Amino acid sequence: MKIRTHYDNLKVSRDAPPEVIRAAYKSLTQKYHPDRNPDPQAAKIMLHLNEAYEVLSDPEKRDNHDKWIRFEEWKAAHRVDPKKNSHSHSHSHSHSHSHSHSHSHKHRPLQISGGKKSR
Repeated sequence: MKIRTHYDNLKVSRDAPPEVIRAAYKSLTQKYHPDRNPDPQAAKIMLHLNEAYEVLSDPEKRDNHDKWIRFEEWKAAHRVDPKKNSHSHSHSHSHSHSHSHSHSHKHRPLQISGGKKSR
C-alpha cells in the first residue's frame, strides 16, 4: 500500500528544493482555483494544496512530515500478514497499551488527479 503524501499532492519529489515546491504550488493552485476550475472538487483540492504547501514550505513541518513518511513506510515494510500468522493475539494483559501518535489523519493527503473525484 502506497501512502499519499504532501509531495504527491504537489507532484514533486521528496528531495525537491523549496523553489520547485513553490513553483509546483503556484501552478497547481492556478489550475485548481475554484474561480478558474468549475469542477466541484476544486475547492477541496485547493485545501489540500494549501495544506501541502504550508507543510513543505516550512523546514520544521517538512522534517516532521518526512519522519511521518519514513515511519509509515517502516510500518508497511514490517507489517505481518494475518493470513500467514497462525499465532493468536487474544492474550490478556494486565496493563493497557496507549498508542499516541503526533500525526493526525490530516497527514494522509487526498490524491489529486486531473479534477476527478478520488478517495
